[in-house]
Amino acid sequence: MCGRYTLSSDAYLKFMGLLGLKTDDQVPSRFNIAPMQPVAVIRVKGSDQDQVMLPDTPLPGKEMALMQWGLVPSWAKEMSVGRPLINARSETIADKPSFRSSFRRRKCLVPASGFYEWKRGGASPVPYHVSLPGQQPFAFAAIWEVWMGPHGDDWWETVCLVTKPAIPSMKPVHHRSPVIIDPVDYDRWLMPCDPPDREIFKRLSTLTEQELRLQEVSGYVNNVRHDGAECIAPAQGSQFDLF
Repeated sequence: MCGRYTLSSDAYLKFMGLLGLKTDDQVPSRFNIAPMQPVAVIRVKGSDQDQVMLPDTPLPGKEMALMQWGLVPSWAKEMSVGRPLINARSETIADKPSFRSSFRRRKCLVPASGFYEWKRGGASPVPYHVSLPGQQPFAFAAIWEVWMGPHGDDWWETVCLVTKPAIPSMKPVHHRSPVIIDPVDYDRWLMPCDPPDREIFKRLSTLTEQELRLQEVSGYVNNVRHDGAECIAPAQGSQFDLF
């Protein structure tokens, strides 16, 4: 699973520039983004109105939106039912009732500069920060949904990240990895597709994920209230990175 990630201010601005999206916002660096918090999401303009797209038409422009991390299905009777759906498996996303509608019509990108995984098996889980060289930005594959209250007075947009079996560099730490979308595939991923494109994950480029590096960090990051640069500092006594 992917349950925490990072997004520096510089990485966010670079990512927005890559997409050609202007922003004057002063976005603070985040070093320990956790479920149930608001996160930046890039989606297709008009997708919040569920506009129909005809086959072979150009993808509309993109826009940034803030959403709560932890998808709530549109059919849920209450906002807080069960555990938040922070991840969706690529193997079953097209068929699971909680995800299938979003996978067809509401895919999105979540910008990041890194993420965390915990290696288990010892006395306590060991955290690792996973990032590109130089903390360059990249994008998680994600889906989003709209939940409305029973009387129409509540309106929540929520998001979850898509995962897949671990890439080779991640296997020593965890059996799952987030799906990362290369820039060449941004439009391919964002394009609505109904019926769903069940083969899309086989066609996505893997160049970005091959550049990821893992660095052991201290247990400081384990506390979700900690959100400073100390979260990504190399652990004292760490003798090697995982590649």
